[in-house]
Amino acid sequence: MNWLSSIDDALSSREAQGKRLLIIFKGSGDWCPWCNKLDEILKASSELDDYLGKEDILGAKIGIPRRDEDVEGIREKFGITGIPFLVFYSEEGRVEGTTEFIDDGNSQSYVDWIESIDSSLF
Repeated sequence: MNWLSSIDDALSSREAQGKRLLIIFKGSGDWCPWCNKLDEILKASSELDDYLGKEDILGAKIGIPRRDEDVEGIREKFGITGIPFLVFYSEEGRVEGTTEFIDDGNSQSYVDWIESIDSSLF
């Protein structure tokens, strides 16, 4: 999986290609323990990467600064309530759903979450 690392690239690629998009907002650097845990989960299993590739869904991992350093207002713009924060977009650019870290989850838990909200599967 070739994860994008820029919000602008992710959103413009979704629009230009008409594809679904998963954005994972995470702490830039290693200061966020839940983000680090999610990284470990996703590195331990390729289920999410494989699913995104098979379903032709774009993926982006976007590092964001700490709340008090967020001068661009990323949290407000995307409705981020905590990190990691996942946003799933339809092919039309509509937000299908959001979630934070899935407690006791694994890579398959994030696939299951996508499948539960992705309107293209209904």
